[in-house]
Amino acid sequence: MHPVATKSRSAGGCWTCRLRRKKCDEARPICKGCVALEIDCLYSDDKPEWMDGGEKQKQKADWLKREVKRKAAHRRERRYLQGLEIRLESLDASLTDESDTTAPKDLINAVPPALGANVSSTSASRSISEDSTPRTGFDSGSTDSSLSIPSPDEHSDSPSPQCDESKESLSKEEEAHSTMMYLDYVFPFLFPYYRPSFADVGRGWLLVLLVKNKALFHSALSLANYFYGIILGHIQDASHQCHTQNLEALHKQQGLALQWLQREMRDIVTRGVKGKLAEANRVMASIIQLMTCEVAIAKPGNWAMHLNAAAELFNEMMKHHAVTEAGRHCFMMVLLQLGSKPFTWTPKNHPWGSDQAILRFFTAQLLFLDTLGSTALQERPRLLQWHRHLMATLEENDRNHMPGSEKEGTVPHINLHEFIGIENWVILSIGEIAALDAWKKEMKRAGSLSITHLVSRASTIEERLQASLQTLDAAISQGGRGSADGTQHLLQYFAGSFSPQVMHGTAMNTRIWAQAAITYLNVVLSGWQPSSPEIRNSVTLTIDMMLSLPSPDCLRTLVWPFTITGCLAAPDQERIFRELVAGMGPFKVFGTIREGLAIMERVWERRAEISPDCWDLAAALNCLGRPALLI
Repeated sequence: MHPVATKSRSAGGCWTCRLRRKKCDEARPICKGCVALEIDCLYSDDKPEWMDGGEKQKQKADWLKREVKRKAAHRRERRYLQGLEIRLESLDASLTDESDTTAPKDLINAVPPALGANVSSTSASRSISEDSTPRTGFDSGSTDSSLSIPSPDEHSDSPSPQCDESKESLSKEEEAHSTMMYLDYVFPFLFPYYRPSFADVGRGWLLVLLVKNKALFHSALSLANYFYGIILGHIQDASHQCHTQNLEALHKQQGLALQWLQREMRDIVTRGVKGKLAEANRVMASIIQLMTCEVAIAKPGNWAMHLNAAAELFNEMMKHHAVTEAGRHCFMMVLLQLGSKPFTWTPKNHPWGSDQAILRFFTAQLLFLDTLGSTALQERPRLLQWHRHLMATLEENDRNHMPGSEKEGTVPHINLHEFIGIENWVILSIGEIAALDAWKKEMKRAGSLSITHLVSRASTIEERLQASLQTLDAAISQGGRGSADGTQHLLQYFAGSFSPQVMHGTAMNTRIWAQAAITYLNVVLSGWQPSSPEIRNSVTLTIDMMLSLPSPDCLRTLVWPFTITGCLAAPDQERIFRELVAGMGPFKVFGTIREGLAIMERVWERRAEISPDCWDLAAALNCLGRPALLI
């Protein structure tokens, strides 16, 4: 027999490497081996319960092997999307010509990887190439649209046309039910503050988008199946077969969504954004929708890749479609081109066109996601150059050049409180703080950090935050505007002002986010100092506000402030955060609230070993082995 080769393993290595019988470099808080594999890295003085040398250890090792394989599949997917992102970054050269360009052969012939056992990549690739126009089950015509990417149970030698017709009818019926579930329940749940007015035809644009965009359609069905699965999980009489079928539908729709998104990205890379604004707008919507879907079902591993692609597309749209005659960039120029009659102004008493509404909604989501993502990625927001243009009130001189009667001329162009329930100035401040944090780290690495400059920039941000908070607090103390009557009362009703949902208002939501931003700023300025009076006071204020919420369910709109505050909480405050999450009941499985609590628990475990000079909130948001997008 040949002797078995062995590797020396350090006794001080992490428990994950010991379980895998691999050498650990002992880097803390996360070793390089666990970072590379994107798995949890565990250091502790006490041996974990599952490290018993017996059955528990074997089960844990088998689970870890499966997890490593699953993460490897995600990395392959990210590498594929990275190739698409590189193509997007090189669009500038191909966009100088109005005519269509020819994509490289390796990109045209690339076959999207199958992402689930229920998706046939071969048949899917063949079906996509044969039909250049995505369709949905809502399309008219005799062609079967719902199965334009075939499922594995479809065969060319089907037993009978009658059987095919029955399957087709059942598939369309299931899609119709899932679509309405998404529109009626899932979308309002995910975006509780988005209540477009009756005059803007509500969420009609969303139905139009689902009909026109296949990637977004399948992503929406995936979310609907996930929500339905959670409901089934809390129904005692639900059959095991229902659970299994719903899980299969979820995986199938996820795979289809990604394959269609890859196809749409290839089209954009091939044809370019110039002259294809509406198509680029819908592709950006698909990317953001898929990212939202992954985060909502607690599978956020690829969010940074999708965020890069969406931000790059937005930048290209602004670069080629937002330029005025004076050579300046203006978002309203993009809106004008997306109107029902391009370059025709939209009167204020008319609804937005579908493509305009799509751009406004997903631009708001992208600004929000990009800003929060930058706090974990330790870099400036990718869209920072557009923040003040899109979200700030213009100076008087600039306002004088804006039209006074058309919708596109309304400023700010994007009011985030209409979409996510947070005032613009909070997100602007968080973006500035993230940029300041990235600058501080860059200067420290270069050995040229100016404390005076750091304090000056931080003071400017804090002054604006405090001034806006005073204005907000004054508005809150004044109470409501009084009840409406007559026509105004009716319009408020149809605008969703009288929602049956128990949800805190945008003023309270904004107040909590703003206080968490102040905590974030204090950490960037002074380092990890949980015991400092400024941080302790800010943390306590935020906790008091969260405890005053109408219901723990409201935390789903406050995951980032909740986590930022919890990481810096005192030991005697830890139970408050655990109890708040426990109080959410089944709602805690949606989104990233459990990930936020896991981050807190990891930080609390390491409280004694954290160095104020080497640790900050960005490190906390990466302590699970991956950057966290907390939405």
